Amino acid sequence: MSQRLMLTRVIMKFSIRCLILIMMTAVGAIPQTPDSATRSKNLNLCLSGRYPRLCNHSWLTAAQTEAVKDAEHRENLKTCLNGRYHTLCDHSRLSASELTAVREAERRENLSTCLTGRYPTLCNYSQLSPTELNQVREAENAENLRTCLTGRFPTLCNRSRLTLEEAKSVAEAEKRVAANSNTRSTISSQRRSRPGDCESGHWIDSVSSDGKVLKLEDGSVWLVDDVDTVISSLWLPTTEVIICSSKIINTDDNESVEATPLSSSEALERQTSGRQSYVLQASANDETFVINNHVFKAKTYCFNMQKGDRVIFNSGNPSGSCATAELFNLRTGKTCRVWCE
Repeated sequence: MSQRLMLTRVIMKFSIRCLILIMMTAVGAIPQTPDSATRSKNLNLCLSGRYPRLCNHSWLTAAQTEAVKDAEHRENLKTCLNGRYHTLCDHSRLSASELTAVREAERRENLSTCLTGRYPTLCNYSQLSPTELNQVREAENAENLRTCLTGRFPTLCNRSRLTLEEAKSVAEAEKRVAANSNTRSTISSQRRSRPGDCESGHWIDSVSSDGKVLKLEDGSVWLVDDVDTVISSLWLPTTEVIICSSKIINTDDNESVEATPLSSSEALERQTSGRQSYVLQASANDETFVINNHVFKAKTYCFNMQKGDRVIFNSGNPSGSCATAELFNLRTGKTCRVWCE
């Protein structure tokens, strides 16, 4: 009787364990063995060396693991030697000689960024020699003075960098801009109510969607006719324009485009209607972004692109199968031109 009871208990324990295994497999607690197609796809991804975090190394043979290790080292070194993406560089993978070369590349790239004078917050001053630091300070002063003398961006003007004579010139420029703005505000409604009349004193704040959308300094948004986008796509921010009814005239080269005024919400709706958005999975140094598991690198810098933002592709491809792409940030309403990798 005791033997039967023991056998019954063994059978029950075995049955319970089998049931637990079946349930765990059903909910994915125990990974299914990948088929050959899945293994092949994973191997191709791993051998690119570009996405080690997406590579399932447990599916690789010993020989494949060594090949993937070499590929990952090669791609990491390539990224590191660029000098621009030190946060994406795994310095622990580098040899002593490679690390020396990478540090020099990072120092050289940092100096290049600093000498533009445009991005002091991105400049690592600790990597500069005394001579280089003086050159960078001069570049920053010159860039700051150029911004200040437009008179349009008083909040961006660092007055502590100005001499007394420069401060006087900047004050005069700001007064002229303020006077033009007040005059424009007083008569704008009258001018716009009369067809064919023109209004000067405006300038371009931003150009997006390959020239399709123009935003002016007063916050107005204009949708450019398709036939004229080849012209407006070349226009630059801060360029002065004249508005004549439905025409916007660039005073620098006398080019003009036909455009329709829109509210910001209308412009956003037209840009994004029926188009899929993608989450910005990672953002580094305002220049490197991961979207849809692919890396995109800014042609210059794309500021205020934060992890978690949603973007749409005005051009290019979210799969990365493109040379360049234009991203539209749904949170900021700004565009970003990037290289596809």
